[in-house]
Amino acid sequence: MIKTALMSAIAVVAALSASTAMADTLADIKARDKLIVGVKNDYAPYGYLNDKGETVGFEIELAKYVAKELLGSEDKIELVPVVAANRIEFLTAGRIDVIFATLGITPEREKVIDFTTQYVSAGGPSVLMAGGATLSKWEELKGRPVCGIQGSYFNKKMTEEFGIQLVNFKSQPEAYRALKDNRCVGMVFDDMTLRMKLREPDWSNYKIAVAPYEFAPMAGGLRKDETAFREAVDKAIHKAEGEGKLIEWETKFGMPASDYIAQRAKAAASAK
Repeated sequence: MIKTALMSAIAVVAALSASTAMADTLADIKARDKLIVGVKNDYAPYGYLNDKGETVGFEIELAKYVAKELLGSEDKIELVPVVAANRIEFLTAGRIDVIFATLGITPEREKVIDFTTQYVSAGGPSVLMAGGATLSKWEELKGRPVCGIQGSYFNKKMTEEFGIQLVNFKSQPEAYRALKDNRCVGMVFDDMTLRMKLREPDWSNYKIAVAPYEFAPMAGGLRKDETAFREAVDKAIHKAEGEGKLIEWETKFGMPASDYIAQRAKAAASAK
């Protein structure tokens, strides 16, 4: 009888603790009056430094919008630069509240973190190569050194399925330099980012040699089981979609028009 009562008490305490934990992040954000967001600052058009040294981009606008919805002002935000290799670590360690940094949704990541509603369906990896390259298929890269970025979700597939000798770097600038120095035959990375790079005069002699094999869903990243915070962020994202903000940001940052974003905007607007 005593054992049963003790077990019941423990269960109640555990349930209350879990409920409190789920509300902690949202409560902490409102208490400090600031949203701390992990973002890219080297990944146009999603997050990058402009000519004035300001961090701008599609996901930066989204992060500011979420801050406005949660706290009443888009200025109540702290942008923390992250890279693919450390963004989840920063989140789980509590250094940031949420990730808005080109985070693809994968089964492996879903075991560690939760995701916001998916707001982008982007072309997966492609391969940037010199204009004279004759390779055009993933299978043709087997055994060849290809530059990549640490922490990219597709790295395992590159090595295990395609047999690529992946030469990984911590940042894009390092990988681009290695490609220019002919330390790799190409660079594998997010297709949109590589296409944006091709717009730069210094890269006019390069091309997308190998096209994406998939389109990847992209979302914000949250710590596990933070229900109240996730619902608040999702509500803000849906509101931005319904107001056509994501389409507006696509245009602002030179992104190709996405049918996915357009369809979500239409659905969100009709659901008002």
